[in-house]
Amino acid sequence: MADHDDHGGGLSEFTRRVLLYGTAALLLGGLGVAWATKRSEADVVTLLSSADVQLRLAHAIPPKDKDGVELSSRAAMIADAEKSLEIVERLEPGKAVTAEFQGFARMLRGDYEGASAAYARALQCADCGDEQRDVLVFNRARVLAQAGHRAEALEVFAAAAAALDARFGPQRSLEEATILRQLGRRVDAEKRLDQVVRDTAVAPMASLQAGIEYLALGHDDKAEAALVRASSAVPIADYHLARLKLRRGEVDTSLQLLERVSKVVPAEVRRLLRDEADAWRSLAELPRFRELSAERAATPGR
Repeated sequence: MADHDDHGGGLSEFTRRVLLYGTAALLLGGLGVAWATKRSEADVVTLLSSADVQLRLAHAIPPKDKDGVELSSRAAMIADAEKSLEIVERLEPGKAVTAEFQGFARMLRGDYEGASAAYARALQCADCGDEQRDVLVFNRARVLAQAGHRAEALEVFAAAAAALDARFGPQRSLEEATILRQLGRRVDAEKRLDQVVRDTAVAPMASLQAGIEYLALGHDDKAEAALVRASSAVPIADYHLARLKLRRGEVDTSLQLLERVSKVVPAEVRRLLRDEADAWRSLAELPRFRELSAERAATPGR
């Protein structure tokens, strides 16, 4: 679901953030209670909406530019959102959505332990609904893993397993597999993935995630099966298949797959080729590969 994982670039930021703040719009749309404050309900909703927009925009911007310099615009967006959330907390203390957004802001700052604490607060709020609770559990486990507290992240998932599995069982298994692999528990990680791919009704995106995790574990045959299963619905699976074929020495097949996926999602493929340049080093001088990885000039506006 959390640049949350060190090998998941092919998910276009989406899968690593699947469930991430998915309840925000619903929560904002459902704030129908009476606000016993100096400001109207509309003012509080406006503040929360503003924070939501600022945080989502900041999330879409890399923390630093290509020279490693922190982007001031991103930092300003996070700071503005935090100011709005401070006001909301004063006006109406103890709202789950406020604590959730505060956790989001801390995560964007790289303060993963602070984010975990905020998510834990949100989970304890009286107005935390079932769907929001699921989102918070996933995000708390993710930031704990990012903070290096992987065993604790697994405990968070285990404590909420029954509720999560009613709606998001495959996603829990996939994220646990990543954490287990990072802990060196490779057999347990493989079992989680096997459980996902045995489900014939599992979503293509879950097959893609499983394939990427199998690749990280070195189970190439299982990875190929999962990625092929995903590829018809999730084109970027071909990128990961191309990496697998290259690893097996099948250079022409690898290039064919890259060319095919580049026709569908060219910008995403170029980004991945740039971010994972080491994996493609052996092809770097081939004209076909250079054509695929070359940056394109922006199309002029009319």
